[in-house]
Amino acid sequence: MDIKKWKVMLAVDDYGSFTRAGEELGYTQSGITQMMKALEKEVGFPLFIKANHGVTLTSEAKSLIPSIRALLNAEEVVSQDIAFLKGAQKGTIKIGTYLSCSIHWIPKIIREFQRQYPEILFKVIEGNEVDLADWIQERRVDIGFISYQKGQHYHFLPAMDDELYAVLPKGHPFTAYDEIPLDWFQNTPFIITEYSPGNDVHRILNQYNIKPDIRYITISEFSSLSMVEHELGLTILPELLLRGQSGNFETRPLAPRAYRQLGLAFCSQNALSPATVIFLKYAKDFLLDD
Repeated sequence: MDIKKWKVMLAVDDYGSFTRAGEELGYTQSGITQMMKALEKEVGFPLFIKANHGVTLTSEAKSLIPSIRALLNAEEVVSQDIAFLKGAQKGTIKIGTYLSCSIHWIPKIIREFQRQYPEILFKVIEGNEVDLADWIQERRVDIGFISYQKGQHYHFLPAMDDELYAVLPKGHPFTAYDEIPLDWFQNTPFIITEYSPGNDVHRILNQYNIKPDIRYITISEFSSLSMVEHELGLTILPELLLRGQSGNFETRPLAPRAYRQLGLAFCSQNALSPATVIFLKYAKDFLLDD
C-alpha cells in the first residue's frame, strides 16, 4: 500500500477537510479526492462521511488509526536509521505539550538542541492533559511534555514538581492571607480550563472533596487569568504558567500545598526514532539542570 495515501487520510482526519489537508500537504483538493477514492477502493469500504462542515472518518476508518500511526512512525524510524548510518542526523520529532511548557521550556530546548543537530526538525502542538495522554498512546506525537497521570499506559520520566497557586483579583478579601486553604474554594465562583478527571486542578479539588461554583470553562490558562483580572471568579494555576506574568491579580500558595509532577512521556522505548532518542536524553538533562 502507498504510505503517502495513509498520510493524506490522517491529515484529512486532523483538519476535517480535503481542502485544508491539501493546503498543508501541498496537494490540490482534486488531488486529495482522487487519492482518497483510490484508497477506499484498495481497502474495500468507505473511509469518510461528508457533512455540511467538512468530513469525518467512518467507524471502520477510525479503527485503523492506531495501526496507521504505527506504520508511519515505523517508516520515520527506518528513514532516520538510514540517515544516521550514512552519518546524517536528520528527522522530524513531534512534540505534544502544555501551554506553560511551550512558553518556558520548548523554545529554549529546541534552540539549544538545534545548534548541535540543525537538521532535526520539530512539530509542536499544544493540548490539555486528556489530549496529550491520547496523542502519546495513539503515537500522534513522539514525546509529550506532560504532568504525571495515574493509570496511563506510557513511560514517564519525571523532571520537576510544579506548584499550583490560588489566583485572585487584586483587592479580593482572600488576598489578606498568606495562603489560601483549599476548602475556601467550596461553592466559590471559579474559573477553570478543561474540567475533566485528567485535569490537574480537578484532581486536587477532587482529592479534598472540594466543589467550587464553576462559572466559566475556558480554552486556555490565559483566558482564565483574564477572567480573574475582571473579577469574574478565582482560579488555580501552575507556577510555570504564572512565571513572568503580571496584571490585576495576585497569587497565594494553597494550604495544603499542591503540585503537579511534570516530565517527559512516550509510548514505547523500542518505537522511538534515533532523533527522538537523542532529543529525549537532551531534554531530560536540560530540565533537570533548569
